[in-house]
Amino acid sequence: MSQWLGFTNQKLYQARLLLDQADQSSGKALVDALNESALYQMYDAWVSYLNELAGMAGYRKPVATLENLLEVTPLVTGEMTELRVLRADSYSWLVGFLSQVSAQAQPEPVGQGGVVQSGNLIAVAETSKPDVREWWQALSELIDSQRQNRQES
Repeated sequence: MSQWLGFTNQKLYQARLLLDQADQSSGKALVDALNESALYQMYDAWVSYLNELAGMAGYRKPVATLENLLEVTPLVTGEMTELRVLRADSYSWLVGFLSQVSAQAQPEPVGQGGVVQSGNLIAVAETSKPDVREWWQALSELIDSQRQNRQES
């Protein structure tokens, strides 16, 4: 478990550094690249944390998803149950985060760039960009609070 713990912390730290750099940068392309990179670092931290939990439950092989973790571990812990509840809530930050990671790994469908053309009229739709820092904060707090709860018990 200790190897995963350090790796999880490293990935969260790297994501934070990228987000800090994005906050200080100008230029949409650079900011987007830094945010996407941070999102991937956060995803690595998420998978690493799942492996921390697997190790605590006595499963020694790598897991790639929460569903995989719940299938293979002999003991479903309170931490895993909390994650399962978050994953089942379609409005949770975790669902939004994992959906964005999945979506950014594929090109946008044609016509989804926020521009609608009709005759001579071009309307620009306002698209809401996800706040990667909020997801980083939520993921960091979740991991920290679960680790603290384990230490207290």
